[in-house]
Amino acid sequence: MSAFFSRISQGALCAALFSVLSVSSAAASEQSAPPSGAVLKRVVLVARHGIRSPTQKIETLNVKTGRSWSPWPVPPGQLTDHGRADLHLMGDFIRHYYAPFSGLGGAEKQVCPHTSSLFVWADAADTRTRQTGDILAQSMSGGCVSQAHSLAPGQKDPLFNALASGHAYADQHNISAILQAVYRHDEAGALPRDVREAEETLQKLFDPEGCGHTPAICFTAPARLTWKKGAPHASGGLALSATVSENLLLEYAQGLPATVSLPASSSDDSQIALLNIVLPAHNYQSETIRRMPALAARRGQFLVSAILALLDNKVPSSPAEAVFPQDAKVVVFAGHDTTLDMLSALFGLDWSFKDQPDPTAPDTVLGFELWQMPDGKNQVKFVIFHQSLKQLRETLPVADRADHGQPQVLQSRLCQAETVCTPEVLARHIAHAG
Repeated sequence: MSAFFSRISQGALCAALFSVLSVSSAAASEQSAPPSGAVLKRVVLVARHGIRSPTQKIETLNVKTGRSWSPWPVPPGQLTDHGRADLHLMGDFIRHYYAPFSGLGGAEKQVCPHTSSLFVWADAADTRTRQTGDILAQSMSGGCVSQAHSLAPGQKDPLFNALASGHAYADQHNISAILQAVYRHDEAGALPRDVREAEETLQKLFDPEGCGHTPAICFTAPARLTWKKGAPHASGGLALSATVSENLLLEYAQGLPATVSLPASSSDDSQIALLNIVLPAHNYQSETIRRMPALAARRGQFLVSAILALLDNKVPSSPAEAVFPQDAKVVVFAGHDTTLDMLSALFGLDWSFKDQPDPTAPDTVLGFELWQMPDGKNQVKFVIFHQSLKQLRETLPVADRADHGQPQVLQSRLCQAETVCTPEVLARHIAHAG
């Protein structure tokens, strides 16, 4: 669990949260890399879509913030050409990274490999996720696979959100009580320092006197909770700060003129500094809601079940009626940042990047690697691929970093008491939590 839930777990209400997903918040023990002689058997990847425009109309964003935002070349919530190019680079990097295992050499060999070794399933609910699936299918196969699989366009897929599809229901009473306790706790002065600084910085840049106006543009206003379509939705200063900070990141990644800048500077370095200051608001909002285990367990139950089945060398079944080929070596799910947040909570994972302030930024890919040990037993290794702010903005190859684009190895809290993280250990913990 995140530091956020560790802090809140001391309260009586939050004891209910941990009865839904009982995972220790202590630091994870070190999991060693697969030893010499281990064999990679399968890779499951979960990707966020590429750079998109704000989901709200720019006119709406202008009213909410009192500033004129740069226009985007696409309608709200759609991938841009720039985003497609970045995403293709990520898919191409992953293809080369796993090529020795998957055989997905593609066009470089001038002969298409057995394409059933790659299977891509995209969330049908949004155009951006369907297009992301297609781009990853094409780039990861070297052009040999042209299209991802999905439900019919616009259909709500229970694999990505069982709440939205009506296949699961959240405990509104319990979740509301937990979140209200969190908000009271924060309003009493316990809001993390970096989050408070993010809100205050946004207030100074957008409207220094905004909290005293009617209607108010107030980034420090108290949080409020409502329910929409069976899930909690926050409003108030934190929610506004989270939305605005993410849109500033998207604006920067797209290469658009900056809506606001730190005083006396408009350089790229200054914009990166600003994003590092304000993104904690977005990340904290994600922790409070998206990574809440009580919510994630309901929303992600079918995707988690599918991942566990794949890691156990079984063919998943789900209400989405996805048909996974038995011999697929690499399985990709193209979803959202909310998908990554959900899996972070359920698999006991946390991560951050030095060159990217948003842990679920566009094109971020979470990986589950199934390794067979020399003794015949299976082990799961968790990795996360990402692109830096500079790479997103300038459409640079993923390998164009000091670490050559290598994924970060993650440690799961679910396995902290185990010697290795096996599919059986994961399944046992998650079944107990459910």
